[in-house]
Amino acid sequence: MQFTNYEDLVGKRLLQSVVNSKGMMIIPTETILSESHIDKLEKFKIETFNIHVELVTNEEVTVSVSDAPDSPKAAKANGSVKRTNALLQEIEDIVKYTGKVPIADVENFLLPTILEATKNSSIYKLFADLKAEGDFRFKHSIGVSYIAALLGRSLKMDEDEIAHLTIAASLCDIGSIKLPHTLLHKTSELDAGEYDMMKLHTYMGRDLLKESALDPRAAIVAVQHHEREDGSGYPQQLAGSEIHIFSKIVALADVYVAMTSDRPQRPALPFFQVIHTVYENILHGQFDSKIGLTFLNLLMNAQIGSEVILSNGKKASIVLVHASNPASPLISVDGAFIDLSKTSSLQIMEIVG
Repeated sequence: MQFTNYEDLVGKRLLQSVVNSKGMMIIPTETILSESHIDKLEKFKIETFNIHVELVTNEEVTVSVSDAPDSPKAAKANGSVKRTNALLQEIEDIVKYTGKVPIADVENFLLPTILEATKNSSIYKLFADLKAEGDFRFKHSIGVSYIAALLGRSLKMDEDEIAHLTIAASLCDIGSIKLPHTLLHKTSELDAGEYDMMKLHTYMGRDLLKESALDPRAAIVAVQHHEREDGSGYPQQLAGSEIHIFSKIVALADVYVAMTSDRPQRPALPFFQVIHTVYENILHGQFDSKIGLTFLNLLMNAQIGSEVILSNGKKASIVLVHASNPASPLISVDGAFIDLSKTSSLQIMEIVG
């Protein structure tokens, strides 16, 4: 079905994605068009004869990509992870095409979608759904934003702070759109020159976000999210109080998501290997200890009662998580309790149930 006037498209569902003159997607397929989409079509000068739609009945619950998710029902209709993924792709395409961050899309659509998802699903359910999505870059940004929102709540931040933190986390890698596609998707290890080029995404992201009307902390996170508490990070080798708390949270989330995800250069690392690595990094001063332990407790407390495989091949179940050492919980093996924080000869290898 085709129409000659933009206004007639409102309420219709796209049968195929709308792309601009450079082939970039600006509205994904299955979107139910709203007034905000019409503004976008006019902005990109999309001819109506290139837009293919169908009628939508009132009973349908499908939610369009840019209709704000105001209830758990909306998140369930399309799937919160898929919805976030589509929004991030749309936002990135707009930034590529215009050089500007679409503030309204970020604040009115992306942010509510992320916050809704983290209120209605566990972190493990969100990450399980995330594995089914496509481009690892978008999956990474989604995962980082989910963790940031959850950590913000666990750290007792107010809702306004959590909102600004979540936006900053979702856009922390926006500068990577200026890097070569071949660099971002290289399947072998980066050489020294390529790694130096990759580091530039921090400055590029900062500059993009500084030019927007977003909270200034978004630009700060973009440039600081690879800094480390001990000064060993990049690009400015900041340390301790020189690093904004938002950046410290996003830095930890960034590392966790990178380690637990399939990357072009390597497969995802086992969950407990990541937990132990993050804990060691906290002990060695790379991450803020309060933020780090809060995060590990958030992950591990959800595993109480889970069945695991130990390094000696035996099965065990997690009984209790130590707040100061969540990577080494109290476990039950063959009716006996073993405190993994008091032994170095045994550790958890994987979760099996």
